[in-house]
Amino acid sequence: MNASWHISSRRAFRILYLLLTTSLVWGCEDIDNFDVSVDGETTVPAASPLELILGDIPLTEAFTHFDITQAQGFKNDKYTVDDVDSVRLKSLVMTATVPEGADLSFLGEVIFYAETAGLPQKEIARQDTFPVGQRAVSFAVVRDDLKSYLLAPEGGITVEVLDSSRPKFETTLSIKAVFDVDVNVL
Repeated sequence: MNASWHISSRRAFRILYLLLTTSLVWGCEDIDNFDVSVDGETTVPAASPLELILGDIPLTEAFTHFDITQAQGFKNDKYTVDDVDSVRLKSLVMTATVPEGADLSFLGEVIFYAETAGLPQKEIARQDTFPVGQRAVSFAVVRDDLKSYLLAPEGGITVEVLDSSRPKFETTLSIKAVFDVDVNVL
C-alpha cells in the first residue's frame, strides 16, 4: 500500500514538473522581445488650383525616413544591432491631427517600404481605403523580418502616395509605427 502511494506520488510529481516546465516555456516565449514606437509628423498644404490639376502629393522627410535605432525604446534597453535577432512591424496608424475634424479621405493609396543599399525594396504596409470622416486609419502590415533593412547604416522606411489629391485645408498628419524587436538574450 505504501509502495503504491509512492509510485502515484512520483507520477504526480513528474506530471506537475512537466506542466510547470511547459507553462514556463510558453509563458516566457516573448521575454526577449520588446516594442519600439516610431512617430513622425508632417503638414500637407491645402490644395491650390495648380495642385488640383496635377493631382500629386509629395510628403516631407518626416514621412520618408524613420531611424529605428534612435527610437527611445531601442536606446533605453541598451541593445546593440548585434544583439537583435529580428525586427518586425506590428502596426502602423496614420492620423489627421489638425485641423479639428480633418480626415484622410484626400488620400488614395499609401504604401510604406523598407529600403537599404544592396537589397530590393520591400513593401511593409499598405492602405487604400481612407473613408470620409475617419481621422485615423490602420494599415495592413507585412510581418517580415526587417532587421537587414532598418538596422543597416543607410536603411530606412520610405513612403509612396498614389492617386491622391491635396486636402481642402492644410492638414497635419501623424504616423505611429510599432515594431517588435527580438533580441538574443544568451
